[in-house]
Amino acid sequence: MGKVITVDFRNDTLFAVERDDGVFIALKPIVDRMGLSWGSQHNRLMRDPILSEGIFTTKMPSIGGAQETTCLKMQLLNGWLFGIDESRVKDHEVREVILTYKRECYSVLFDRFYGKMTKEAPLIEDEPHENESVKLRMINESRQVFGTQAAAQLWFRLGLPVVPAMLHDPRQLNLLDYSVIKTAEAA
Repeated sequence: MGKVITVDFRNDTLFAVERDDGVFIALKPIVDRMGLSWGSQHNRLMRDPILSEGIFTTKMPSIGGAQETTCLKMQLLNGWLFGIDESRVKDHEVREVILTYKRECYSVLFDRFYGKMTKEAPLIEDEPHENESVKLRMINESRQVFGTQAAAQLWFRLGLPVVPAMLHDPRQLNLLDYSVIKTAEAA
């Protein structure tokens, strides 16, 4: 089954299952909390070609004993949630709950792609599969727009290799003054 995780979200307890292939969120408690019809939401999940790929059913503990629970892969949760048309919900309180969940998801998506807008936020998350040529194009663009110092900082931030010529060739010192950059990052 996997490890069951509970998450407190705005005074609601959400359940998830952590497995080798990812984290899956139990949907029925969320649907119930929103005051929506589980049958309608389950049918919508099954009709969607992407969301249906991320569904699995498992038994989860409950007050009445282990119950069959439909779970959705966490990466797909926002897609499902954004597909709910709150304008079709007549109950104002239920509509507000749906909007609260959606607002939180928008915020999480923004933070994921742009990071927390703080001074210490990482510039870029280094993905192991990211193409080197994309990194080099980013550095070239950075040099053209912001100058050589910004390009140099980006070079080191992206973890691109440093070769001795970069540190000792006088022509390169202006572009990649490693000691100045490392000192500035440490400060």
